[in-house]
Amino acid sequence: MRSVGGNILMIGQRLTGAIAVGVLLGGCQSAMNRLDAPAVARPESDGVAVDVAVAQLGQLEGDTTLTGTTRPYREVMVRSQVEGQVVRLGVDVGDRVRAGQVLAEVDPIVLKTAVFEAEAELAARRNEVIQAQAAVNSARTAVEEARLILQQAESDAQRLETLLQDGAVSAQAAEQARTTAQTARQVLRSRQAEVVTAQQGVAVAQGRVQAQAAFVQQTRARLSYALMKSPLNGVVLERLTEVGNLLQPGGEVLRLGDLKQLKVVVEVSEQELGRIALGQEATLTFDAVPNRTYNGRISRISPAAADARLTPVEIVIDNGDERLGSGLLARVTLGSVNAPRLLIPQSALAGAEEGRLSSRQGTVFVVMGDRAVERDVRLGQRRQGTVEILEGLEVGDRYVVRSSRPLQDGDKIRPSILSQR
Repeated sequence: MRSVGGNILMIGQRLTGAIAVGVLLGGCQSAMNRLDAPAVARPESDGVAVDVAVAQLGQLEGDTTLTGTTRPYREVMVRSQVEGQVVRLGVDVGDRVRAGQVLAEVDPIVLKTAVFEAEAELAARRNEVIQAQAAVNSARTAVEEARLILQQAESDAQRLETLLQDGAVSAQAAEQARTTAQTARQVLRSRQAEVVTAQQGVAVAQGRVQAQAAFVQQTRARLSYALMKSPLNGVVLERLTEVGNLLQPGGEVLRLGDLKQLKVVVEVSEQELGRIALGQEATLTFDAVPNRTYNGRISRISPAAADARLTPVEIVIDNGDERLGSGLLARVTLGSVNAPRLLIPQSALAGAEEGRLSSRQGTVFVVMGDRAVERDVRLGQRRQGTVEILEGLEVGDRYVVRSSRPLQDGDKIRPSILSQR
């Protein structure tokens, strides 16, 4: 009997376990069926739930680090202004030079010959002036002689006219006297015209003298160009010719630079351009001078972008000890400009979640009553999840930061309790 009872007990326990497992499996299957069943969408008759914010001005934090190249603050190219052979070149790369120092010399023989010829021609032109002035004096003397002859002829004609009235001379004699006076008058006019012509000859000769004197000054200046002098205090950066070479006008001889100040040229993208301004401070470091920081300021922003729409920007730094040279790599850190900007979260832009954002254009949904109105905006800088709005949104505009589902233009919305008022 005990054996039969024990068996019955064991059979009962097994049936109880089987029933429990069946119940558990049935419950899991029911839960899985509920998960697979389509969820019932909540009605949006009251509008799409959205978080709303108000567009405000703020600071775009963060510094910009760029790389650039050093250049002398002043850089000049010494060129030959005359043709000739280089007979002296007294400096080399790295030499320091002073303003006015003679750096090189071109053979001056041809130039000296030109000066001698020009001076000889000037002397001849001056002699022409003397001759022309003598001609004027001679013409004036002839005028005075003609005037005296006219006075005598007029006196004789008047005297014979009186005698003719008294019957002491013939009419023929009186007429001849009048003819002689008329002739003397014409001779006087001719002599006066000769004086004017001679004076014009003097003016022409003097003009030739002035022109030749200018030419002499020009040839003397060309002779002075045989000596090439430094236009600044600086350092020889490059030597471009050697003694014995024949130079033409404009031929390059030396390249000089003033290294007391340096300018570092960096190229700034369109997005970064709005963050810089003239006079803005910059911090620079150089591999050539480790463990040292230089301070500079933006001195020039090019009005025209170069290749790849990058704008050249110049930064000036002091280099009094001249430890830095030209052509070195500079790492430039530009501080933030403190001008306030219109900023919104980048998540407020339509398509931000899908990664469909343009670098310059975007779309936001502006709250107009109980509707979300789509509006195009122009984008600026981005920093740490924040984007600058350049156009399309104004301070005080209410816009959608996030929504329970993607919005369409004109959708009815319901601001959440987290929305700004």
